[in-house]
Amino acid sequence: MTRVIPTREFALYSLGGGSPAANGTCLPPFSPARYSLYKYGSVTATETFAWALAAAFRERHPELALAPRLLVTSSPYAHVPAAATTLARSLQPVLNAARTRHRRAPAPLLQVDRISASAGDYGTLSAPARDRHMAANALSFRRFRPEQIRDAHLLVIDDVRVTGAHQRCLIRASEELPLAARTFLYIAAFPASPDGCFDPSQEDALNHAAVKTLDDLAAIVKAGDFAWNVRVCKFVLNPVNYGGLARFLRAMPGWFVRDLHRNSCRDGYARMAPYAPSHAVVGAELSRRAGTALIACPPARQPA
Repeated sequence: MTRVIPTREFALYSLGGGSPAANGTCLPPFSPARYSLYKYGSVTATETFAWALAAAFRERHPELALAPRLLVTSSPYAHVPAAATTLARSLQPVLNAARTRHRRAPAPLLQVDRISASAGDYGTLSAPARDRHMAANALSFRRFRPEQIRDAHLLVIDDVRVTGAHQRCLIRASEELPLAARTFLYIAAFPASPDGCFDPSQEDALNHAAVKTLDDLAAIVKAGDFAWNVRVCKFVLNPVNYGGLARFLRAMPGWFVRDLHRNSCRDGYARMAPYAPSHAVVGAELSRRAGTALIACPPARQPA
């Protein structure tokens, strides 16, 4: 008989319908603009959500937040982290401070590996397309040591639950692990649709409430309030932004251009047809600043 791992969900806000409902007390109203800034690398927005999410989770489910053995992870990624990883990195110390006060061992933050990155914006996909996309994803828990997993509670931190395809993918990938339980922790969740359909424009509008253009992103970077994530990489390299990319890059600090080039190489966007022309523009700008010949990606390496 197949063992079923107990699985729970907790969302800070419930979206859809009228004004978003908050899960917890004394929470600030949900701000689509703040959420959009978070998705595009704003550290301030990320920390605001992380503190509120950690506080509400501890308040509503202290037995889970203070579980004897707790592991923390976020959305899987290949090399460049997801926005949810930055959220998890901000939430982990808040959660561990409470665990220390209650004489619980700190919860480590571990990475679930996505074996390969892909092109496109997941937030624009329909419900069936999300299921197909996730079914094609190969995930690995190779960074989780056997002695860490056994009888532990796994806390998966993500930003928004839309159709549940991402959650189902992680459940399938972790079903054989000897975990005691799993909890999926979200900033927000859309209510389940009775007919199983979902209009992806809702999530797309949420993602772009405050960041629609390269200039919007530039404001976050120039404010010194920025952490890289995979959404930012794809956004900058998106063919839609190709016409303004050279101007944008000239205005960016050197570390940003270097990091973008390295991230594009490591996740393989440099070799993907939709992004390759934009990657070439990034390489040209990097070469111009260095005064050298065109800088190429190092040979691709397979995950260990």
